Amino acid sequence: MLRLRAVRLTRRSIACVALAASIITGGCRTKPGDEAEPAFEPIPVHVKNENFLDMNVFAVIGGVSRRLGQVTGNSAGDFVIPASFSNGQSVAITAIPIGGSGAASSGQLSVGSGQMIDFRIAPLLRQSSASVHEP
Repeated sequence: MLRLRAVRLTRRSIACVALAASIITGGCRTKPGDEAEPAFEPIPVHVKNENFLDMNVFAVIGGVSRRLGQVTGNSAGDFVIPASFSNGQSVAITAIPIGGSGAASSGQLSVGSGQMIDFRIAPLLRQSSASVHEP
């Protein structure tokens, strides 16, 4: 009978140690610089509108469209795609004329950390182009 009690006490001790270890390690947090996942930076976007129509500009990431802003005809604008929206996925920039029809699109762009997008809206929307480069 004495031997059976010792086994119970040992099992109980092991359970208590395992519970304490899980509580201690579960509450640990890494420092901001020690993160395993890379931190994504916001993506700057420069849009040059060579069309005479005003354009609404959108970023499309993972099939979700988010309006960045508006660029008036024959002018330029600067926008930023937040890091929380991009999450390292490929980006497409589209421009839709206000009061017109059609759309200009950049196609899918792979943007790395520290890079920016230049999007040129041509007078003929289908001739629009985009480039990714270092700022």
